[in-house]
Amino acid sequence: MEIKLISLGIYLPTKIYWQGDSIRKIIAEGLEGYFTLLPRHVDYIAVLVPGVLTVEAQSGETSYFAVDHGALVKQGTTVNISTRNCIRGDNFKSLVSVVAQEFKQIDELEKKARTALAGLEHSMLRRFAELKKT
Repeated sequence: MEIKLISLGIYLPTKIYWQGDSIRKIIAEGLEGYFTLLPRHVDYIAVLVPGVLTVEAQSGETSYFAVDHGALVKQGTTVNISTRNCIRGDNFKSLVSVVAQEFKQIDELEKKARTALAGLEHSMLRRFAELKKT
């Protein structure tokens, strides 16, 4: 019996970043930690956190991708990953530092921006309430 291999697509908001067929294993990091997908794995959905995605082809070649937040959907032998940002690299270790420096730094900036926005919203609502009293 022939086992069908995985077809993988990595999608960014503006383009198709990478596609591959004949994938035998995918290792990714979700909210619950690292997990592995094989061709016969049940259909699966995961929220991805910034981390390194490892993709092993049937040929034995291994590809590494630093991925930002995103979503992974496995349906049958097709896996689609949608992420805000992705960087392909030569080895796992180099991409770990990319994730730490680039993607997690962006998270910190986003948290600060959200805090500032929440402050502006609160201030605006308070002023509307003051206007209503007069």
